[in-house]
Amino acid sequence: MIRRPPRSTLDRSSAASDVYKRQACGSDSKSNQHTISLETDPASIMNQAVAQLLALRSASFSLNHLEGNTMLVPGVLMTKVYGEVSIPDRFNVTVEAEAEFLKSYLEINIITIEDSAYMTDILNGSWSQVSPERLPFNLSNLGQTLAAIVEAVEDTKILGQERLGNVETLHINGQIASEDLSGLVPGSGKGFPVELELWLDESHGLLQQVLIHGRVVPTDDKNTVRELRLKDINVPVVIEPPNEVG
Repeated sequence: MIRRPPRSTLDRSSAASDVYKRQACGSDSKSNQHTISLETDPASIMNQAVAQLLALRSASFSLNHLEGNTMLVPGVLMTKVYGEVSIPDRFNVTVEAEAEFLKSYLEINIITIEDSAYMTDILNGSWSQVSPERLPFNLSNLGQTLAAIVEAVEDTKILGQERLGNVETLHINGQIASEDLSGLVPGSGKGFPVELELWLDESHGLLQQVLIHGRVVPTDDKNTVRELRLKDINVPVVIEPPNEVG
């Protein structure tokens, strides 16, 4: 399998700057739209998606398990994480998990603001300030994380057009190595082939949804399916420290 050579940092930065300028100048008007079609080269579409993600300023997101779960620590299985990010250094997320042996539901809330991180206790829900290194993941630069994932996808092909909510999208299929998902999925292993389905905004190439099929973490079942959704893209969000910190 031939891997596409990575684009240079300069190329990506320039592309992201161009996207930001187009958005600032009202690229949603029909006169400025660059509409993607089924005849477009998939590599060109994916490059546009990378540029859009590098220009991402804020978003709401969810990463859900349609099949399976992710082991955060032994005995604790994550089923869903959702929240919002303000790039480059703020996020506010909720992690839904299960205690494997107690068969009980757990909820963990995490806030990061620049170099400060806060997390709730899984037993009583009280907030504590913690070292960022203790967090199970870091989503502060979600745009760069997703851009790197999209850039690593190989063997892409357009499957068709599909409407997601009120957004017209192109449905794209491709392959990726499990280690290339490490920025998004905690504990990603090496060498597992993973299938991705992506839905990109047909007008601008902006990522809307991803399905991740297969084993990513060594403890995953081979039929694990994860679903990532983005919404409220580039809608400003305010993320503040928790009111009471123990």
